[in-house]
Amino acid sequence: MVKMTDIYADIINRYGWENYKDAKERLLRMKYATLQQKLVLCDRQEFKIKGKNVVPWTDAPVIRNILMEAVNDEENNIIADWFNGKVNTDNSYKAILLYNCMKLLIMQPCICGETDEVTMNEWLATVAAAIKYPTAVHVSEITRALEDFRNNSLALAHTIGIADMVVRAEDGSRSYALRGKERDISIEGKTIDEVLEDISSQDDYFAVLGQILQKFNAHAKERAYNAILWYAEAKNLYEAKSADDAIEHESIASEYTVWYQRIHEFLESNPEICRKIEEETKVSDLSNFFRMAGR
Repeated sequence: MVKMTDIYADIINRYGWENYKDAKERLLRMKYATLQQKLVLCDRQEFKIKGKNVVPWTDAPVIRNILMEAVNDEENNIIADWFNGKVNTDNSYKAILLYNCMKLLIMQPCICGETDEVTMNEWLATVAAAIKYPTAVHVSEITRALEDFRNNSLALAHTIGIADMVVRAEDGSRSYALRGKERDISIEGKTIDEVLEDISSQDDYFAVLGQILQKFNAHAKERAYNAILWYAEAKNLYEAKSADDAIEHESIASEYTVWYQRIHEFLESNPEICRKIEEETKVSDLSNFFRMAGR
């Protein structure tokens, strides 16, 4: 194990901050607390010896690199901005940019022989999950595809009243004798090709996309329900206090802890699902079982 105070001293030496040692060490402690609580979501008590913060030697160079950027006050430093709470990773562009900057810091120690490939990959996976990088990539790809679709379907973006019957009065005014009815397109029980046969306008395409997304939302909730149900039953069986009790933490970075926190957030956003699982499995306080943040 490596003492965090040794990592702070190394960073202070690299920046030449010996004259400001106490102030800079306090700053680094704050940034490390943010790293623990918002990036890797580790149990802080698990990585302490006699009340002092320690980390596995394999983690030390990765943490050093990230903290060095966290306290780097150069303009347009997205890593420092994230540590200061100025980066919203729900913004796909910013999440992708942040991950790509973090990736270089995580890979460098492995390339230089300071840590091993397993540790590097654990950190890459954990950071990617924490800042929602995979989701950001998918959303960006879909956004680009939607922009292409928008342009390719503009020729069908009309509101022309097909089958409207118009009559003209003697004074030249017009009125509808008969209005054509818009068709409601349903995807239920149809193949994609059958649905496409019913489409005649851009509005129809978007109506179909809306129905597909509704099905995706319902399906995702059902799959999440089944996955969480299994963990709830295991909670009873093994009398676990926290979802990550069974994990052997050889690194402070674990993709599992981020995933469990996502489940906690899902249950908080869907209390009816949480209650249903608790009633079915006879467990209590299920949402907090998965809470990893703030430990």
